[in-house]
Amino acid sequence: MSRRSIILISALCALVGGSFSKAQPASQTATGWFQQAQAEQGHQLFNNYCAECHRPDLTGAQGPALKGSAFLNKWTGQPLSALYHFEHSKMPANAPDSLPDSKYLPITAYILQQNGYAAGSEPLGGAFLAKTLPKP
Repeated sequence: MSRRSIILISALCALVGGSFSKAQPASQTATGWFQQAQAEQGHQLFNNYCAECHRPDLTGAQGPALKGSAFLNKWTGQPLSALYHFEHSKMPANAPDSLPDSKYLPITAYILQQNGYAAGSEPLGGAFLAKTLPKP
């Protein structure tokens, strides 16, 4: 094999490898955990229904912190449905299971966003609830 062929093959491999590494984050963004608008709606709902016990910055007061290492240690490695069902059956503490899915799902999206999970093109719900939460 000539020196020119080796250089050409090396350049082609570098080009393909560089394109692949740049394409991956875009793919991860497209398959994020929630839509950005859903998390924005969840922020408002969180302030209305959750902030009194969990504080507006999610650091906890009467209720536990909903962001940071304690939260991630509890929920990472579990199906997202476990978090969602906990919220649904236990929250708000003064009226468990009193909110419709249309409010719990955006609140969950906001909590995920505040813990570093990515927004994507699909709304949180359905198949996403079966996914296991990785470290963000």
